[in-house]
Amino acid sequence: MTEYDFNFKDIVEHAKDVIIVTKAFPIDIPGPEIVYVNRAFSDLTGYTAEEAIGKNPRILQNKNTDKNTTRIIREGLKTETPVRVTIENTTKSGGSYWLDMSVIPLKNSDGIVTHFVAIQRDITVQKNIESQLEILSMTDPLTGLNNTRSFNELLENDFSLFQRTANKYSILMLDIDNFKTINDTYGHAVGDLALQTISTTCQSMLRLHDHATRVGGDELCILFPDTGKSAAFEVAERLRKKISKCSIATEAETVTITVSIGVSEVELDDSHYTDALKRADNTMYLAKNSGKNKTCL
Repeated sequence: MTEYDFNFKDIVEHAKDVIIVTKAFPIDIPGPEIVYVNRAFSDLTGYTAEEAIGKNPRILQNKNTDKNTTRIIREGLKTETPVRVTIENTTKSGGSYWLDMSVIPLKNSDGIVTHFVAIQRDITVQKNIESQLEILSMTDPLTGLNNTRSFNELLENDFSLFQRTANKYSILMLDIDNFKTINDTYGHAVGDLALQTISTTCQSMLRLHDHATRVGGDELCILFPDTGKSAAFEVAERLRKKISKCSIATEAETVTITVSIGVSEVELDDSHYTDALKRADNTMYLAKNSGKNKTCL
């Protein structure tokens, strides 16, 4: 038995990584034409070999497939150079999956590139974990709102835009009235439920481009891009009134929730994004100290 006394196709066919071989030309539609796929390809994509051969790999792409990634692949095909990318593709049934993919040119005995082989490793689980970790790093686990870190990034970006374009934004600082009493009287579970109830109410009233965050134990902050303080005040009042109608049932009694809200607007003489934030905090305390369940501007 010689060193190569076996069938290489058997190795490829039973490999766990997806392997696709295409003709080198043409690159443009209808090419590059698939001439071989292994068993792992069918297991992952749902396409049989008979369904895939004769087609081109674009059948696996979807609207989420990154255009810059496909441009890199195309450039590698044109220049006949190896490329390695991470790409999101689609199964036959429409499900998405992620690949670590290397595309390598194959040459014949004359040194001419006749085919390309794509060796693909399914990294969907890894990408999902990364996505979940990213979400966890940017959100508050109790309320699902932005956390302080992500909110500061949003504020910094909007303040930078304001400095360039004078495009104003407003901030609401919201504090739960008598939150310590709620915790002390009914327990932290009820206090947590109060926070969750208010957070859900806030989210139900926000536009897609508005952002809410939990900035402290019982404080929430809302960023309203492209919004002046008068319009923000109106939203704050509607929000305050809606929250005042919320209640939490406990074994002893029903707990009513109210909030005090401060509103501020970014100003031309602000030197940092925290300036408007501080004004919103100050007006919130003004609302709290003047009787609670109020909105102050």
